[in-house]
Amino acid sequence: MLEKEIYKTVVRNTPLVSIDLCIVCDGKILLGKRKNDPLKGFFFTPGGRILKNEALIDCLKRVAKSELGLIIRDMKKAELMGAWDHFYENSIFGDEVSTHYVNLPHYIYYDQRPEILLDEQHEIYEWFELNIVAKNNNFHKYMQSYASWIISRKLT
Repeated sequence: MLEKEIYKTVVRNTPLVSIDLCIVCDGKILLGKRKNDPLKGFFFTPGGRILKNEALIDCLKRVAKSELGLIIRDMKKAELMGAWDHFYENSIFGDEVSTHYVNLPHYIYYDQRPEILLDEQHEIYEWFELNIVAKNNNFHKYMQSYASWIISRKLT
């Protein structure tokens, strides 16, 4: 982990590479209400940045375990949705530093709702209908895009 001021310099000056986990079951997507900026107060997919020298598959497993309590045994279930830019006017450091993520979201379908454990980054987890997320402006535009992507591929 980087010291706070070094990390702040990194966030200020470079894009961060991150992943999101789009967990879907029965036409619904799992979203958590975020406690931290840049998405504080928004329902969003679990996710996080890829650490230095961390393989993508290891990041997916780490985020699933740390944010959801899930152990993903079959990584073939995780389908890369492409590379997406996410731009935020704020960051974990407040409004003075913007955030740019190059995000690699992954879609994972479950036949039954997995048991989810709440972590310290989220107030609550809830399942939302993909059609509602895609069309309702109360959801963040990036969530609307994810939901639309999943619906367009009939992966629900």
